[in-house]
Amino acid sequence: MVYHRGRRKAIVYADGAYGLPEGKTAHDLVIFNGGLLWDIVAVVDRRNAGRDAGEVLGIEERGIPVVGSLGDALRYQPSALILGAAPVGGRLPEEWLDDIERALSLGIDVYSGLHTFLSDIPRLRRAAESSGARIVDVRKPDPSYLRIWDGSVLLTRVIRVLVAGTDCDAGKNIVTYTLYEELARRGIRACMVGTGQTMLLLGARGIVADAVPSDFVAGAVEKAVVDEAERGCEAIVVEGQAAISHEAYGHVSLGILRGAAPTHIVIAHVPGRTTRAGFEHAAKPLPVPEPREEILYLRSLNPYPDMVVAGIALNTSMLGEEDAKRLIEKYSREYLVPVTDPLRFGVSAVAERILETRVSGTP
Repeated sequence: MVYHRGRRKAIVYADGAYGLPEGKTAHDLVIFNGGLLWDIVAVVDRRNAGRDAGEVLGIEERGIPVVGSLGDALRYQPSALILGAAPVGGRLPEEWLDDIERALSLGIDVYSGLHTFLSDIPRLRRAAESSGARIVDVRKPDPSYLRIWDGSVLLTRVIRVLVAGTDCDAGKNIVTYTLYEELARRGIRACMVGTGQTMLLLGARGIVADAVPSDFVAGAVEKAVVDEAERGCEAIVVEGQAAISHEAYGHVSLGILRGAAPTHIVIAHVPGRTTRAGFEHAAKPLPVPEPREEILYLRSLNPYPDMVVAGIALNTSMLGEEDAKRLIEKYSREYLVPVTDPLRFGVSAVAERILETRVSGTP
């Protein structure tokens, strides 16, 4: 968990991964200008050195340079380095070790969401101890969250929005952050609960759900939601993972659903995707369902009985703007809920539906 408040100058280390699927943590940090915690001053990636980090992603320029080495990034005087890429398996590439050790020896804090815990590597631990730098392994679970679900989430008088999806890499982080911002803009005391490393690095409270023993996932998410309610939040946006229907990760998704017991859901979906992202190695193709199927699972397994479908968020980045609008209109007619692409068109209509369908007992 990251939980510090106040913006710090940080560089994002994504060498060889920026602009590729495994660089999505770096991408979201750039898209949201460091979220609640950071001023991103540079991205390290030799493949795209010399370009603006926003331009690489096909969005407007962010004024964040992509540089070719850690040495080039140090001129921006960062106080933190964030590992912004997740190689296959979440393991630390050996070739990154020298740069991480150098940063720590210079007193630069290092934040990592990898499955490999940097604090378990002796040479990195020694470098941090000698300079006073911190190693923050975001994925390492806080023992206080390891608890069994007890239903206390159902007693909270708050709006609980789960951003679910039909697959991995469907845009749930983007929906979570843009919806949080939109609710806050409307004067609602909004909070985010993160269940993955990227959202925690953007400033959400919570825990990385896939690092929690399976018995405790629902209870850990429940604790995070109840804690935010007790801090005075009126609307809590919870990041989902994968999909309830996902053959490999559905157990994590189910734990998050039960922990959040959402009053509302938003479904992230990639239209046109026919098979699970990242599962080309599977023994047979794994189909991606349409939102209606995922909604049925979510509704039947949610401990809260009166869940409202607040909207559908489509990733239309593969389409031109007019084609994207036509597709959004098609889904709107079919599902009779607000449909949007958050990066292109915002989430105003989704936020309105959430606020219009507040149930008795919520703010």
